[in-house]
Amino acid sequence: MRRLFACLLLAAWLPHAHAAAPTVSTRDSGDAAHLFGYWPKPGQRAAFDAGYRRHLAWHRDAGDPLVWYGWYVSDGKRAGMFVDGSFGAPFAAFDQRVDPAGDGADAGRNVTPFVEPAFRASYRLRRDLSSGFPLERWQPSPRVQVTRYVVRPGARAAFEQAVRLARAALPADAPAHSWYEPVSGDAPGYLLLIAQQGWRDHDRGTDDLDALLARSTDPQARSVAAALADAVISADVETWEYRADLSLIPAR
Repeated sequence: MRRLFACLLLAAWLPHAHAAAPTVSTRDSGDAAHLFGYWPKPGQRAAFDAGYRRHLAWHRDAGDPLVWYGWYVSDGKRAGMFVDGSFGAPFAAFDQRVDPAGDGADAGRNVTPFVEPAFRASYRLRRDLSSGFPLERWQPSPRVQVTRYVVRPGARAAFEQAVRLARAALPADAPAHSWYEPVSGDAPGYLLLIAQQGWRDHDRGTDDLDALLARSTDPQARSVAAALADAVISADVETWEYRADLSLIPAR
């Protein structure tokens, strides 16, 4: 009974248990972003990778129309965690599930024994704040720099004003900056995903909010920067390495 309960619980955590069956392509048809994190159990990472690939094959065979990306966190406080997520579909796409019983059974065989759930969170893409949307267009980069901002209650307007000024100050050749706001789950605040090709991207300098505001020629930049300092409680930065072999892109 305990094992059955654990399988059902993890099936609820696994993103693929919430896959939708819309009749049209979900690529960039919505702004939902669902993220799920797992800690591979000690010594079980290879077994998890193999089992997760089998689980993706189940979803491919079931005709899951949603994209699912897989990353390993390579640095930061959560280094070693596996993160997967679905992007670019409407939230309504997750009201329907592709064979949830079969999904849960397959997860129980291939994934549950090898991981511990870490978090689940839902976000909404803020197109008005972002400079690009590669994940929504099913064009993942080799790596992503991820910053999680925790913002004080009542300070969202000041924070978003800073983001807008920062976006305007981005160089023409800057990689895509995608901004997300929290909807539910373990979502501490705004999420910034910067598409990267490799470590060489850091040679161009930093594109964080403080640096962009400092370079801004907007006369409001100085006061906005001061308001930003009061608005942000914390900002954690980490790098996610994309794993194509642990991802499901329907177009492929």
